[in-house]
Amino acid sequence: MKTNSFSTLKSCNYILKATPKLTAKAKSFKRTVKTKKYQVTLKTNKNKAMKKTKITLKVNGKTYHATTNKYGKSIFKITKLTKKGKFTTVIKYNGSKYYKTKTVKAKLTIK
Repeated sequence: MKTNSFSTLKSCNYILKATPKLTAKAKSFKRTVKTKKYQVTLKTNKNKAMKKTKITLKVNGKTYHATTNKYGKSIFKITKLTKKGKFTTVIKYNGSKYYKTKTVKAKLTIK
């Protein structure tokens, strides 16, 4: 009599997270402007706007937070940047259940 033996198989389902598009352009401001408004756009991998999503911006040791609107745009109101010079900003989206974390660097110039 012949017996068949099967090894036990485990199956795992992996969800591949999509990579969002985070765009931030270099911008210059005058030093005399008290509140500097800086705009960032966050879209899905299919180029659709990501609504009500939190994004952080770090510049010169300060962190600013903003939420995207229905068009995927968020505006950071930078108030603590008053010295002249060139600054590198780090804009970060922390990701979600379906999207990966995305980080972008951009230059800000204060004249």
